Parts: sequence; structure tokens; C-alpha cells
Amino acid sequence: MKTILVVNPKGGCGKTTIATNLAGYYARRGISVSLVDMDKQRSAYQWAKSRPEDAPQIDVFLDIEHFTTRRVIFDCPAGIEIGHTTELINQSDVIIMPINPSIIDHRAAFKFIFEIRSMIRSQLCDYIKIGFVANRASPGFNSYGELERFSKLMQTPIVTSLRNSQNYVTAANQGLSIFDLPKSKVQVDLEQWTPIRYWAEGKFDKAPVS
Repeated sequence: MKTILVVNPKGGCGKTTIATNLAGYYARRGISVSLVDMDKQRSAYQWAKSRPEDAPQIDVFLDIEHFTTRRVIFDCPAGIEIGHTTELINQSDVIIMPINPSIIDHRAAFKFIFEIRSMIRSQLCDYIKIGFVANRASPGFNSYGELERFSKLMQTPIVTSLRNSQNYVTAANQGLSIFDLPKSKVQVDLEQWTPIRYWAEGKFDKAPVS
């Protein structure tokens, strides 16, 4: 079993979008997956429950259970404190931190990343990798340059950048992921997701991080 933690204390950075689409990817590949919605808003839970009957199955939970699936994805809430993530981090193989290219988001993430790294060291869990996913970001803009500098400061790689695509909204409204939509309509988005897929699987050498 491999466990992926999607976390950022800042709201509105795309945690649920990444968690649900990653779950959709595994399900589409025929890999059993559990999606754990830790957020009181229950957006991921409602998404999973609204999936069409003919869509690949995704097991959805509201708390830590005894999971039997090959993949487990935790969708953490905004405002989460490091003390509430200890058990989750100890169970995780990979941490994905969605982040917007703004100074406000960088400030919110700074302390949290520092605390995560301190916890990883104290728990002797150095195998756990942390990576940023730049959400609604476009390389080449000044704001993205700020994110790149922040990435180097925190020694946390940018795994990939996801554009602001209506395809995510279209898929979510149907209880689907972009991996369930016709490839001809989501080709650019699928290409942007390739590094995330490698990173989630621990294939860090194949993820062209920056």
C-alpha cells in the first residue's frame, strides 16, 4: 500500500482538486484506491458519492480506517495544524502540497513546511518526500518566478504546474476526474499531470521537477 498526503494549511489552493483527480487516475488504471476526506466541507466525499455507476470505483472515507486498497489519498482541510497531522505524516510515503504563486500563499506555507521537516527528522522518516504543485500557475510570469525562489528557499521542488483549466470544473460537476474525460479534450492537462503521477508513485527520478 502507498499513501499520499495532500496538504496545505492555506485554503483555496487546490487540495481537493488534486486529491480527487489523483484518485480518479488510479481508479481509471484499475488500481484500488481509498480517498479520505478530512475536511468538514466534505467536498471530496460528495464528489466520490456523485460518481456515475459506470465510472471506476473509488472507496471514500471520512477518517483514518484500516485500509485494504493499494493506494490511499488523504485530502486534508485548510487551517490544519501540524499537531493534527502527525499520524498522517507517519503513514505517508509522499506529501503533495498544492500552492498558488502568491506571496500570501508562500507565507502560509513557510512555517508549515518547516514544522513538517522537523517532524520527519524527529520521527526518522527521511524517506518521505515533499513536493509543491503550482496550481493555476503559468511559468514565465513574475509570480511564478517568486514561487521558484520560494521553492529553492524551502528546498522543496515544484513537481509540476497546473493551468487554470475549465476541464477540472467540467469533470468535478459530473463526479469525474480529467482522466475520465475524452483525451482529445484534456490532452494538455494530462501532460501536466505526468510528473504528479510519477511523484505519487515515488519515481522521483522520472518527475522533471524544478
